[in-house]
Amino acid sequence: MDIISLITFVFFLLQNTSSKYEFVEVSTGARLNRHNLHIQQLGPETETELSTFHLTSQNKQIHDLHSRLILDHPRGFSRQLHKLIACGTGNGIFDGNIQVNRYAQQTDAGQQTKCLLLSPKAVVNVKPNLQIIADDVKCTHGAAISGDLDPNELFYFQARGVDAKTATDALLFSFGAQVINRIPFKAVEKKALAQLKELLAVSRQNN
Repeated sequence: MDIISLITFVFFLLQNTSSKYEFVEVSTGARLNRHNLHIQQLGPETETELSTFHLTSQNKQIHDLHSRLILDHPRGFSRQLHKLIACGTGNGIFDGNIQVNRYAQQTDAGQQTKCLLLSPKAVVNVKPNLQIIADDVKCTHGAAISGDLDPNELFYFQARGVDAKTATDALLFSFGAQVINRIPFKAVEKKALAQLKELLAVSRQNN
């Protein structure tokens, strides 16, 4: 399957006081994908949620995601979930920065990155970063990179009579579906889930 060579995406958002913004991104195409997200909260009691899922389904495909969230005011809230599946010789990159400035007291910010490598030649580079100047905050970040699915989850399926391949397919699908299910438009969500299922099937055959 041919894919176009380059996709670049730059997103810049300034959020007003007490506003709420939810961002959901699903990306599977192009040989090289470079996405830049820059979000700044301009007032107190502002909420930001970012969810992304990237799939490198072709050899030598690169997904490069850079995000920056700046919190300048009290009682800001943010949650980020970034997920990636790398197949073949695919390469995934995530550079995520949360900046909590001096007046952003009582901020609650969390960032989580989860990556699966389905091939020994796949590569993922993850760089989560917290910059905190305020002293009354609750901020967390975590990154998990794995070449295997959770054996307890596989056992759960197999203990109920589900064969290993079907169980693996279901778990891989649900890994991406966690983000896709957050798409607020049902027609788009349905199309993205169908594409995920198709691309995972092709990628599993080629690995």
